[in-house]
Amino acid sequence: LSKQNNVLTVAAGEHVTFFKLTLQGDSSVEGKLLHKHKMPIHFKNEGGASLHPSGKKFVAGGSDLWVRVFDFETGKELECNKGHHGPIRCLRYASNGLTYATGSEDGTIRLWKTL
Repeated sequence: LSKQNNVLTVAAGEHVTFFKLTLQGDSSVEGKLLHKHKMPIHFKNEGGASLHPSGKKFVAGGSDLWVRVFDFETGKELECNKGHHGPIRCLRYASNGLTYATGSEDGTIRLWKTL
């Protein structure tokens, strides 16, 4: 969940999906679909996605060992990086948006600069 804009990011199957969450008067939460982007990877057993604090791009990674940055609105791939020798298990943008971290099954954690 992105605290800056209340956007829930879900990586499942072959998609990364974004929902705008709104707290209702009865304390329930309503989710509105913002975007659903088909990815070049599958999120069956590993991987995930993280929305940049600006809300303009997101990073995703998984079993194919590549870390990719995509445009939030269009889903177009902006960057593709490789540095792990095992599936990517987790990733997250830093709160300032200048870097993001990825963790892999190979036991490494990598820090990446955003462009």
